[in-house]
Amino acid sequence: MWAFRMFLVLLVISLVVGFSMINAQQLVSVDLLYTKYEAVPLVYVAYWAFLAGMLVTFVLGLSYILKIYSDLREERKEKHRLVVEITALRNRSIEEIEEL
Repeated sequence: MWAFRMFLVLLVISLVVGFSMINAQQLVSVDLLYTKYEAVPLVYVAYWAFLAGMLVTFVLGLSYILKIYSDLREERKEKHRLVVEITALRNRSIEEIEEL
């Protein structure tokens, strides 16, 4: 599995380097809300867009993982409560159960 991951990493790096070499001289204009930039290299725009996408993905993934850990903690508390309840029921004598 690690070999497949390494192959994917090498493939992505190769694609990024190839894209950068092909578009090294390409200039674009960028309009960000109230600011406009003229003659910005396309490689910079692609890099910052990629970085912003990674940051957004990281934040969303982190919030998802924290929610999963919170749910898991609640399930563990519920499991512990049920185990304590089952243990208490097992330790009751038959006479106590018949009285109820």
